[in-house]
Parts: sequence; structure tokens; C-alpha cells
Amino acid sequence: MHWTKLTLSVRTRIAFSIANFQPQASLFTDLVLATPIDANDGKQNAWFQAPTLARAIEYLQRLSLGRQFGLLVLITAVPLLLSMLVMFSRLAAIERESIRQNLMVSAKSLAALIDNEIDTFIAIGTTLTHSVALQSGDLATFRQQAQRSLEIVPGSWLVVTDLRGQIVLSTLRPLETPLPSHIDPEIIKRAFATRKPQISDLVLGPVSQKQVAYIEIPVFKDDAPLYSISITLTPDRFLQLLQNRYSRGEVVAVIDRKHRFVARIPDHEDRVGGLASDGWRAAIAERREGWTRNRTVEGDLAMTAYVATASGWTVGLAQLEAEIDVPMRGVFWSTALLTGALTLLSLGLAALLSQHIGRGIAAFARTADDLGRGKEIVIPPAPFLEADKISLALENAAVELKRRQDQLAAANTGLEAKVIERTAELAAELKRREEMETRVRQMQKMEAIGQLSGGIAHDFNNMMAIVLGSLRLLERNLSRGERDVSKFTDGIRQGAERAVLLTQRLLAFARQQPLNPCEADANRLIAGMSDLLRRTLPENIEIETVLGGGLWRIHADPNQLENALLNLATNARDAMPEGGKLTIETVNAHLDDAYAKRHSDVTAGQYVMIAVTDTGTGMAPDVIEKAFEPFFTTKPTGQGTGLGLAQVFGFIKQSGGHVKIYNERGHGLTVKLYLPRYVGSGEIADVLPSPGDIPLSRNGELILVVEDDPAVLEMTVGMLTELKYRTVVASDGARALGLLAAKPDIQLLFTDVVMPGMNGRQLADAAKAVRPNLKVLYATGYTRNAIVHNGVVDADVELITKPFTLEALARKVYRVIGAS
Repeated sequence: MHWTKLTLSVRTRIAFSIANFQPQASLFTDLVLATPIDANDGKQNAWFQAPTLARAIEYLQRLSLGRQFGLLVLITAVPLLLSMLVMFSRLAAIERESIRQNLMVSAKSLAALIDNEIDTFIAIGTTLTHSVALQSGDLATFRQQAQRSLEIVPGSWLVVTDLRGQIVLSTLRPLETPLPSHIDPEIIKRAFATRKPQISDLVLGPVSQKQVAYIEIPVFKDDAPLYSISITLTPDRFLQLLQNRYSRGEVVAVIDRKHRFVARIPDHEDRVGGLASDGWRAAIAERREGWTRNRTVEGDLAMTAYVATASGWTVGLAQLEAEIDVPMRGVFWSTALLTGALTLLSLGLAALLSQHIGRGIAAFARTADDLGRGKEIVIPPAPFLEADKISLALENAAVELKRRQDQLAAANTGLEAKVIERTAELAAELKRREEMETRVRQMQKMEAIGQLSGGIAHDFNNMMAIVLGSLRLLERNLSRGERDVSKFTDGIRQGAERAVLLTQRLLAFARQQPLNPCEADANRLIAGMSDLLRRTLPENIEIETVLGGGLWRIHADPNQLENALLNLATNARDAMPEGGKLTIETVNAHLDDAYAKRHSDVTAGQYVMIAVTDTGTGMAPDVIEKAFEPFFTTKPTGQGTGLGLAQVFGFIKQSGGHVKIYNERGHGLTVKLYLPRYVGSGEIADVLPSPGDIPLSRNGELILVVEDDPAVLEMTVGMLTELKYRTVVASDGARALGLLAAKPDIQLLFTDVVMPGMNGRQLADAAKAVRPNLKVLYATGYTRNAIVHNGVVDADVELITKPFTLEALARKVYRVIGAS
């Protein structure tokens, strides 16, 4: 039986029941308070031994009951206070948003009011432009007409200006009074040019000598300019508009296009003609309509909504931040004080309750002490109901306590022995399983290596048999003087080419082949392969291409993709010995998260899917499981290497894609290739090689050849000489740098990548530090880090893969030397 710690009240009431075991009272008290835990009990209560929880419990045990109740009250009150803060913050945000919206609505209404007022003046002026007296030049009669018209807009006056810009009439002065020139001839020109009224900014009137704005209206006679009428817009008129609408202490203003006050509440007289605040001007410059939080010209922080009028002026309505915050602060502090008072009241009640419970627990403690001393005890009244229930249960359990202690001690002794024994058995079993798993993994590894090495050895032996046999026959025929030896050289070439193809497929499967990816159009590549596929497949196989419209671009090595499709077409041909149909289809595809979860090697996203479907015999499920393994083939011996699908799989995976086989046994097979969508920009590179003769040197250019293998160096120099290039050679990087310094006419550095000491990339970097314009061509059979990273050739690298043919070398060197 396992025991855990008991609460103080439980421990005390246990002590009440041991009156019949007074000689063992001290031992029993130690039992209850020490909380014995055996090894197995420690495992079951490991959570109790967690450092954080243990420290928390230890801290609470050091607190009095009153403080624990107080802590409970605070724990309850703090979330309420935080909720209140969040609520008030949200309410304040809502209130501010409401004020802002109201300000914006009022600002738009005020802008419409200003536009209506200006439209009234424009209507008066437009009517006066049709005056017969003005058209005939009777300025005296026109002056009387103008004064009558302006009676509906008290405080405004009218000025007539001739085409020279001279004011010829002002309703503020008698008719014959000399008058100055118009203050702004440019606005008159704009009015005549647009044939529309023009509204000025605030200016000092030349006749009235007051801050005014005006509306300039052109007058035409027989479609020819005659006069210009100016009707003044006085700031006091706009102030009256503001006063009639706003009287609640808002800050309201109308400013012109130069950000000067036309009217303002408050301090209209002091602010007319002055500039608006810096913050408002900056906001208007950035956006013609909106709201801003800035300081007024008096320095008060305010929330301002502003709207542009049709005339180009701006109206603004502001609410001081202090006036917004004061009501919210009042509500907040009153609620906070009420919450604080309630919290203090709760703490007081918790203190009273803790004293009541504490007195009861103290009585239990004294009773337990008396029980331990062998005194006669009287069980005190319980301070709460649960204490009575615990007392009754413990009194019944106390009789059995001693007996169970003895049983527990005996059980602990036997249990510890069993745990030690079982632990040893489990450790031995775990060690045995680990050894078995290690042996199985080693056997699987050796089986895979054996299959791979056996396949390589078998195919290389066949290829070398062709090469060696053809060489021997070539020697015997040449020794007899025969010259028709092309069939033997063809055999040697075919054997070597098959060896190269085998190596490339192995590298593709291992994802170690250096790729030269470029932006490509899969539809264009497949269309360009039509002739090649027709030559590869017999006439009894029909070829159909279904090319998707709007196909996304891909970023892949076009030659390797072409080889992959050719391998799939060849496999399809072998699966249709009696003929059939081969379909190549392209479409945009999306592999979603659900598909990616079912296939751990797939990243969800957008892909271009190329599907190759045949109507052949299909594959059995167990064959599909091994289809991508190297040297696995169902074809008879000598009719397949088993590397075709392995090469396809390696290339697609190295390009970041996915391969999936869909099979219907006896009806056909579909292999789907998924290549990631390319989202870059630029023109699509030509993915097909250009046919033509072998290009020779243009001007006998000098090439520095660096190669540490003497046989390869001799062969490379022989090829370049055949192509009419001049060469100098070096066997390592140090000698190559010396030759570069001695021969400034070297135009191309042709270097192996993997060399002892300084590798090809390091040599090229050192050479370009001295001669930045030097062209570099790398040659390699296999490399991982110097010029190839993540399986892709570096962007600034020109590479030719060993072994290379004379034709491939000729075109590569010709292009690199001729590249600008």
C-alpha cells in the first residue's frame, strides 16, 4: 500500500485515534508527518517532485491560513481588475472612434455648407455677368445693379477689372474715384482661360485694405473677354456660418490653400490670416481628407477631422484630448475606488474566516500533543463540516494503522528486490534488441551494396568486354594492313558511351550529378522532342501530346529533363511489344498539405506536372515498390541495366520535385513528374541544342590547360590542337599562375576542378584577382563543393563534364571564348 502526504487537519485527526497505542505514539507521529514514499511510490508521484511545483507548495506551507485566504482573494481580484482595465481601454477606444466619426461627419457637413455659401456668391456674380449695362459699358447703372444684388450677402462688395488689370469700379468707392490695379492678374487670366469662376486664397484687399478672399468671374461679349468681376468673401461672413452651427466649445476652422485661417472658433480676430498648426499642415500635405492627432496653435493636443471643399479650401473640426479623457477618467477612478473598497472588504472577511478556522486547527494541534503525551483527550468541535467527516473516518482507520505499517515495511523490502530484478531483465532485453537491430541494418546495408556493386560490375564488364575486344581486333586488322576498321572503332565508342551513360545514371540516382538549371517551358521542350521520340519508338506505337494551356515555367536542367522523358518513353516502348499508344501530358498542379502529409518527401505548393502514360502491361505492386532501386529490372538479362527509372527519380528529387507511379495492371502505366513552379522573371532560355558543324578556333587563341592527370592532359591538348587552338599546360595551380603572369595573351583558363593543393575554383579566383576579364572553363567528372552547391552548378560557372567528346568541347570552348 502506498501513502502520500496528508494535510495538517488529516494528520491531527489521525493522532486522535492512537490512544490505544501510546507506547508507539512518537513513532506514529513521525509516520504521519514524514510521509514515507517507497521507490515505486516515487515513480507514481513524480509530478509532486517537480522543482517548480515543489517550490510553490513549500512557499504556501510557510504561509499562515490568513495569508493564504488573503492570497486567494487577491488571485480572484487581480483578474477582475485586469478585466476592468481591458474593458475601460476598449470603451475608451470605442468612445474615441465614435468622436472621430462624429467629427468627420460634422466636418463633411461644414465643407458642404462652405461650398453652398461660395456657390451663392458664384450665382450672384454669374448673374451679373449677363447685365446689359455691363455689356454696354454703362458702369454707373451696373454699379447700382450690383449693390442691389449684394444686399442678400451683407458685408460683401464687388470690383470690376478691365483687361489691363486696372480696377474700373468698386462698390466701396464712388464711381469716379481713382482705383488701384488688381492685386492678382494671374487669377484673371485663369478665369478667362477656363471660362469658369476662380476662388482666391486670403489676401489684403487693394481697395478695402482688409483680409478677404474673392471669387473671380470672367465676363465675355460676343465670345471675347470684356471684364472680370471680383466678389469679396469676408472672413466675418464665414465666422457667422461657424457660429450659427457650432456653439459647444469645439475648435472649428476654415483655411485656404496656403493653410491660412479664413475663419476660426475660438480667437477668430487674432487668427485670421495666420498659419494653421504645423501638425495639421503636415497632415493636409500628406492627405487632403482624413483625421490627425496634433497640437493646435495654442499648443493643446487635439483630435482633428478635416475635409477639403470643392473650392480647394479645407475645413477642420477638433476635439481637445483633455475634454475627451476627463469623463472616461472619472468613470475609471470611481470604478477603481469601488473595486478597491470591495477588495479590502473581502480581505477583512477572509481574515475573520481564517481566524475562526485557525482557532479550530490550534485546538486539534493541542489535542494531538496531548495524545502524544498519553493524556486523556476530548475531541474539540470541528471548525468546518469536512473536519467532522475526516475525524470519523480516521477514528475507524486508526485501529488498522499499526498493522498496515508492518505490512508496508515488509512489502517495501520485497518490492525493492523485485524492482532490481526486473530492471536487470529489461536492461538485458533492451541490449539484445539493439544488437539485433544493428545486425539487421548491417545486413540490409550489405545487401543493397551487394546489389549495387554487382550491377555495376556486370554492366562495366560487358562494356569493357566490348572495348577490349574491339581494341584487340583493331590491332590485329591494322597489323595485317587492313584499313576498314570503322566497325571496331564504332564498337569501342559504343562501349565507352555506355560506360559514360552508366556513370551519369549512377550520379543521377545518388543526386550528385552537377545540374545546369535554367528557366524553361516544358511545353516547348516536349514539342521539340517530337522527332527524337519518333526515332526512338517503333511505328506501331502512336504518340500523342496534350500540352496544357497557360503552363507555368520551371527551373530545371533541360538536357537532364529530356533524358528523363526519353528513359520513360523507352520503358513504355518495352512495355508495349505489340504496339500501343504513348501520351505525354502537361498541366499545372497543386499538391496540398494533405497530400504532403501522406508523402513525407513532398513539400506542399505549386508544380508543373508532366505525365507519361502507356497502354502496356503495367507493373505489379511489388515491382512498383522497387521500381526506383538501381539495377532492379524485370527485363531479361542483357536487355536493361535497371538504372532508367533510378536516373529519373534522382534527377527529379535533385531538382526539388516529386515522382509518382499510377498503375492499372494489364491496362497501362502512368508516371507523373512534378517539378516546382518557377516564379522568376526574364526570357526563357532555348532548351534545345543548335545543330551544325564542329566550330574551330577563330584566331588561334591561346588556352592555358591545367590538369594533374598526364593522360587526360595529353588527350585534352590533342583535342584543342585539333580544333586549331594554341595551348600551354600546367599540372597544378601554382605553375598555372606563373604562366598567366608570363603570358598575358592567354584568353581562356581551362582547368580541372579536383586537384591536389589548390583546386580549380581557388585557382580561378586567384587568376581573376589579377586578370578580372579572364574567361574560365571548368572540367570535372564529379565534384560536390567547389563549383556545385546543392546539386546545382554555381551561376557564374561554365562547366564541361568528363568524359567529353570533341564536338562538345569544340562548342563549349567556342562559346565561352566568344561570350562577351
